[in-house]
Amino acid sequence: MHLLLAQYMRALVLLAAAVFTAYASFFFFMGVPYGILLAAIAFFLEFIPVVGPLVAAIAVLIVAGLSGYQHLLFDSRIPGRVSHFSGLCLVAPLMSKSAKLQPVMVILGILAGGQIAGIPGIFLSVPVLAILRIVYRQLKKKLLNSPLDRPGTEIA
Repeated sequence: MHLLLAQYMRALVLLAAAVFTAYASFFFFMGVPYGILLAAIAFFLEFIPVVGPLVAAIAVLIVAGLSGYQHLLFDSRIPGRVSHFSGLCLVAPLMSKSAKLQPVMVILGILAGGQIAGIPGIFLSVPVLAILRIVYRQLKKKLLNSPLDRPGTEIA
């Protein structure tokens, strides 16, 4: 389970790094003031599921607007697109690879975790699913190797 949780945290860091890279490169090329700082804020907020990317997008728009960035109306869709891209294209594959679960199972687990326990449920859903998978596989292995299943050990 320690290895599983380490892989899960590694996947979260990779996801946050991808979001940082996307934001930083876009802000650099578009000349957004404080672009690297805003990308760093988005990096740390990416660890908070669902709410974090939304808060990062709002913070980016507020800081860019208050600092006099001229193309705010044109570029206001970019934070949402970065968040959408990371949510659809990166979360499921990274989390499924780290937890050794199918991407559909990760998505359904995140949705179910959100319905059951809100934001903590979203955050904990993938590790809980992975732990349940490990427990299921260990029980299955133990039951298949039980002495009752071996030939010649029939109960009278």
